[in-house]
Amino acid sequence: MRLEVTRDVVSDLYPLYRSGEASRDTRVLVEGFLAGDGEFAATLRETERLAPGFAAPRLSPDAELRLLEAAQQRARMKLRIIAGAVGVGGVLLLLALSGAMVMLFRGGF
Repeated sequence: MRLEVTRDVVSDLYPLYRSGEASRDTRVLVEGFLAGDGEFAATLRETERLAPGFAAPRLSPDAELRLLEAAQQRARMKLRIIAGAVGVGGVLLLLALSGAMVMLFRGGF
């Protein structure tokens, strides 16, 4: 089976290729494609030339930990809300059943 390699595929693989993390087969694929599409190769080179102008976001050293803690706090809050809704539903169900039992035994039905 032979798959068609497109510009989109090469665009996805290119960062791995440039960082040296791509496999030998991926390097051969990217290099072969770029050798056959000079215009696209020039576009990627131009993109690389512009990339250093974009600053990487500055995160505090504990940013990952703070994001994790915030996600855990949201998860706990959702759990409390669900537990509260289930509890209120249970109480309402018990009240309805007890009212029905009272009416049944008093002959209200």
